[in-house]
Amino acid sequence: MCKVIGETKIEGMIKMEERQYRNEKKHIISQVAKAMLSSRLSRILKKDEHASGDTYLVKSLYFDTVYDEALNEKLSGDPTREKFRIRFYNNDIKFLRLEKKVKFYNKGYKLSAKLEEDEAEKIIRGDLEFLKYSNEDLLREFYIKNRIKLIKPKVVIAYEREAYIFRPGNTRVTLDFNIKSSMMPDDFFCEDKVLMTTEINKCVLEVKFDQYIPDIIRDLVQIEETTTTANSKYVSGRALMF
Repeated sequence: MCKVIGETKIEGMIKMEERQYRNEKKHIISQVAKAMLSSRLSRILKKDEHASGDTYLVKSLYFDTVYDEALNEKLSGDPTREKFRIRFYNNDIKFLRLEKKVKFYNKGYKLSAKLEEDEAEKIIRGDLEFLKYSNEDLLREFYIKNRIKLIKPKVVIAYEREAYIFRPGNTRVTLDFNIKSSMMPDDFFCEDKVLMTTEINKCVLEVKFDQYIPDIIRDLVQIEETTTTANSKYVSGRALMF
């Protein structure tokens, strides 16, 4: 795995952190292609550990500044950018995490910190003072950046994920579909809320790997309609607001 030592400045202090950069390739494919890939991948690769069945639910609440910096940087193709989100799986609050996803040219990395449900609810309401005293660097960073840039919850994104893993290259292949969104942050913990569909009859194929993509994975995901895209579920969800 490609590991880079970088500096993070927090309240005047410099903390060295180890960043695990990974490559990520995204493709938009049809439901027909998704069915074909599912059949192909399931015969050779192991399912992701999060999956209790064939798929699992991923639900995220994305944050942005009052000037929508994360959105505009993505739309303009800025090679270095970051965004914050709260995420959990299968509506199980035991897996609540605050995450920071960083893009650095063709690679990226993700940092995360565990949250309790009441902590996540406070963050959504904008009650952030408790983060200032957290033992987690990421939570303190979120607090500081919120004070500076006024980071607010913007959109809820939910989708079904079918995921496969392959140990060589630390490779992960995911098929995300039934992608929906809500502009109401309060919908994040509501299982019965009807979210709006953002990618009708489409599926997002993602291939993540460290330094190289194994030939077997490259061959498995090759289909005629596969083309690399800068697709972003966050951007697609925000598009419904305009």
